[in-house]
Amino acid sequence: MANYPTYVIFFCNFDYYRRGLVRYQFEFRDKWHPEIAAGDLRTLVVFNTKAKDYQHADMIQGTVDTNDKFIAAVDAEVQEIRADKQREARFMKEQIELRRQLRKSREAERNKNTLGLIKALEKRGTPTPEIVAMIADAQSISQAEAQKYYDQLVVVS
Repeated sequence: MANYPTYVIFFCNFDYYRRGLVRYQFEFRDKWHPEIAAGDLRTLVVFNTKAKDYQHADMIQGTVDTNDKFIAAVDAEVQEIRADKQREARFMKEQIELRRQLRKSREAERNKNTLGLIKALEKRGTPTPEIVAMIADAQSISQAEAQKYYDQLVVVS
């Protein structure tokens, strides 16, 4: 267990989670019992600078209030990253990997949910063409794409 809290903070000039919130804060907790924290004091904070109520848009736009020590320190770190092209490249690679992992996670969750729906509908005796049509409607894809998706999920399970 960690003795000191660790924060990873991202300032995004877009709404990464598409909920319109200014700040998203994540702690590491048990999936099935969220009241149980990992206890390692890690926290991830993502600021959405495009949110209506975001108060420090000036920092993202390049006009920083250097009278605020915290803002000045963050700005100095951002400028240091931008000046070090290798560090900036590593940072960008990390961002790309984070987005890839998020997409992969969302796809896995969608597949799990869709497979659960398929199994429930099959258990009720719903014909395959109706199930495929429901998948197409639910995911806004063509019947052919839904059929491929259905075949893939059923084969894998």
